[in-house]
Amino acid sequence: MAKHLTNRAAGVALLVAGALAVAACDSSPDGGSAETPPPLGPVTTITDPGQITMPTDAYIPTVAQVRQVQRAQDAVTADCMREFGFTARPTEILGLDDAPRQRLTHSAVYGYFDADGMQSNGYNNGRAGTPPPAATGAAPPPSADEQTALTGDDPRTRQKVDQLNGKPVPPGGCAQKGRDTVGPLPMFSDAALPEGGPKIPANDPRVAEAYGKWSACMKEKGFDYKDPVAANIDAKWREPSERPPSANQIATATADVACKIANNTVGVIVAVQQTYANRYIEANAAKLAEYRQKTDDQLKKAAQLVASSGQAG
Repeated sequence: MAKHLTNRAAGVALLVAGALAVAACDSSPDGGSAETPPPLGPVTTITDPGQITMPTDAYIPTVAQVRQVQRAQDAVTADCMREFGFTARPTEILGLDDAPRQRLTHSAVYGYFDADGMQSNGYNNGRAGTPPPAATGAAPPPSADEQTALTGDDPRTRQKVDQLNGKPVPPGGCAQKGRDTVGPLPMFSDAALPEGGPKIPANDPRVAEAYGKWSACMKEKGFDYKDPVAANIDAKWREPSERPPSANQIATATADVACKIANNTVGVIVAVQQTYANRYIEANAAKLAEYRQKTDDQLKKAAQLVASSGQAG
């Protein structure tokens, strides 16, 4: 009788790959330099991450598209697992629905920006954490042979396995076969775009001025940080004592967001990002067209695999 295997993805970290930013800073952006920054367009007042839009948004996947690719991976994985007498369950991607917002609330340029959860979660709001407890009546833990078929490694010996029950195990197991057949999950990050996406010089004068105003505001509230990113990634927030977040972390995050709103820090920085994003798109038109075609081809292939597996709908 076939056994069941729950295949749970680690979650949103797989999708954003540590790059939840709208854009990244660099010393030499595509097509420009700190000495000749592109002209600043209209600066919109931004008080919520949902108000942020970028020219590169058209190249970022939707939640539905990521799910389609994952379903296709699961379909290939399930076919493979059946060869060994096991039934694989669909993968659960933890935090997928929140991933697009996380891309905007944790930025490599303006830091943390989310007034909704800071008072209870501090800088940990929306980040991948401990998976929820297993649901009542969940399938039992997978057997060693099931894990071997799925991953290609024997969990008892931590050694790679080439054969299982007289059948060859694909390199990396059935899960890797699914990923190899369909391709990796699309990421909610500009960093996945050609040339790493648009970049802003670390010393762009508009960003520097926005940082300065924000930093002065924070000092008035008793917090000393040179820029918003430094506050967001402060090493002390990663200490065990900060899980759950301490009163100090919550106070810092609250002041951080308040200073951003008071000075329209995010509005200014997003306007700067948009200018570099437009320049990047113009300079990389051919590569972006190829990137879009590759994405479209992957989604088409995923849809065909799901349909042929009988899992459509």
